[in-house]
Amino acid sequence: MSTTFGIYKGKTTIELSDDIIPQDFNQDDFIEVAFRGNHGYNYWLNDIAEYLADDVKIYPLDNDAQGIYTIGDFRKILMYTSCKSKQC
Repeated sequence: MSTTFGIYKGKTTIELSDDIIPQDFNQDDFIEVAFRGNHGYNYWLNDIAEYLADDVKIYPLDNDAQGIYTIGDFRKILMYTSCKSKQC
């Protein structure tokens, strides 16, 4: 199951939590930063995303979070799939 993740850039002071569905918000309030696809097909969608701090929250924009809630979580998935394909 593939998922696009984004960071919240909205101008409101709403605190997003894991139980709020991003579809409740305007999609323009999010910047797409990462994509998790099937069979280890994962990549950054934004050139600056890989430089964000590990604790920056990201939100699933079109599917379930699948255990990914921060940039650090996504980075771990990238490292695992990269290592798996290179036989680290």
